[in-house]
Amino acid sequence: MAYINDNFIKIPATYLFSEIAKRVAQHKKDNPEADIIRMGIGDVTLPLPDASVDALITAANEQRKSKTFRGYGPEQGYDFLRNSIVENDFKSRGMDIEADEIFVSDGAKSDTGNIGDIFGLQNRVAITDPSYPVYVDTNAMSGRAGEPSASGQWTNLVYLPCNTTNNFVPELPK
Repeated sequence: MAYINDNFIKIPATYLFSEIAKRVAQHKKDNPEADIIRMGIGDVTLPLPDASVDALITAANEQRKSKTFRGYGPEQGYDFLRNSIVENDFKSRGMDIEADEIFVSDGAKSDTGNIGDIFGLQNRVAITDPSYPVYVDTNAMSGRAGEPSASGQWTNLVYLPCNTTNNFVPELPK
């Protein structure tokens, strides 16, 4: 028999970005002349550079031939990519770095969530407040966050308030 991870049920149905979208829509309705700068979801505002699009096309074309097809890459990333990062992003700027110091992943969001899997559930996690929702959600899904409270915060997370006027240093649980 398969059992469900009950921690998923604890996550509130309201997601930050859908809430932002609702509030922006209401504000636009109430203030049709307002010039709104959207900074919620981090969507791009300019087209991709030609070099990026050309590289994507080349990579896609490589996938259609057995001779140039690549499946899943090595766990640290392809050597040609890591060497290119060394040469173009570091050595070209005078920094001494080797390819074995480069790790290519699918992104910081999944890496951040996966790092938590290394640690036991009895560890306490500190979250900046505000925080990107996935950082809280990955801890909630693993069972590290405890229970959601009426205030919207989780019982087992340590919240680190972040604002321009606060030098607060939380007292961490012993």
